[in-house]
Amino acid sequence: MNDIKLLGRLAKTPEIKYTSNGKQYSWFTVAVSRQSKKDEVDFIRCVVFGSVAEALVKYCQKGRQVLVQGRLEVNTLQDKATGEYKTHHQVVAQQVNFLHDPNQQRMA
Repeated sequence: MNDIKLLGRLAKTPEIKYTSNGKQYSWFTVAVSRQSKKDEVDFIRCVVFGSVAEALVKYCQKGRQVLVQGRLEVNTLQDKATGEYKTHHQVVAQQVNFLHDPNQQRMA
């Protein structure tokens, strides 16, 4: 089973993009603290499609805490200049839950 969950903060504000056939998507990076050491962080690249991408762009900015659920995808691409093969990992998100927003003021 290929199932992954990430709890972290958006490294930058996501932007909406469109495929050649008009489908919405958004690339975003989640900064996830390592459980063993709080001062170490992994930056994990994610992509989301459709209405979830639209909601992510509308309601989330850099620093927003999110819970991402999806699958890990591994791609190997050949660099045209060097001929070297490079492996890229990304999470294809099916669901993104919007959690704590550091930009929103708390009501007393």
